[in-house]
Amino acid sequence: MSELGRRRLIQVGIAGAALLTVGGGALSWITRGYALRAGEVAIGLSVKQMCVARAVVEALTPGGDGLPSGLELEVHQRVDEQVWAADPGMADDLRAALELIEHVPPLLGGFGRFTALDLASRQAVFDRLLRARRDLFVQIAMAFKQLVQLCYYADERVWPAIGYDGPWIPEPKPAASALLYAKLLAERGARP
Repeated sequence: MSELGRRRLIQVGIAGAALLTVGGGALSWITRGYALRAGEVAIGLSVKQMCVARAVVEALTPGGDGLPSGLELEVHQRVDEQVWAADPGMADDLRAALELIEHVPPLLGGFGRFTALDLASRQAVFDRLLRARRDLFVQIAMAFKQLVQLCYYADERVWPAIGYDGPWIPEPKPAASALLYAKLLAERGARP
């Protein structure tokens, strides 16, 4: 092998090793550091997506003024249920949207992943998503804001604080999907 050939081989090898290191670091940044809390179960979402949903719920429904927090009500578990019950195309879109929310903060003035930001920073990033110039960002933020609010205000523990007496139907009639999801949660050891 000629001198030029060896030199080129070493350069390519070093460049390849550097690329693998950078790529591995980026992959590690994207996938590590996610864990469910005691009693949480991810059925419709991945563990990572459930952690992002939890961070979104905390940012949008922090509680206060007599209202419970979304985390107290486990709204992120309800979001998981909605994704699980959605048709496959919608469920895939919701999962992809959570992935985008997790990694968009550097584009909107945040430093790091959405789940790594403190509450005030998450709220600021989410507000910037709602006011972004890119329609995709606004649509994703609006979809999750509406989903979280729907799950939050559907919980009867919120009703006294907002002055709602509850539905006129005396006995709730949960959807079949809600009953099956509750069964899956019980089988996987989630909180009652």
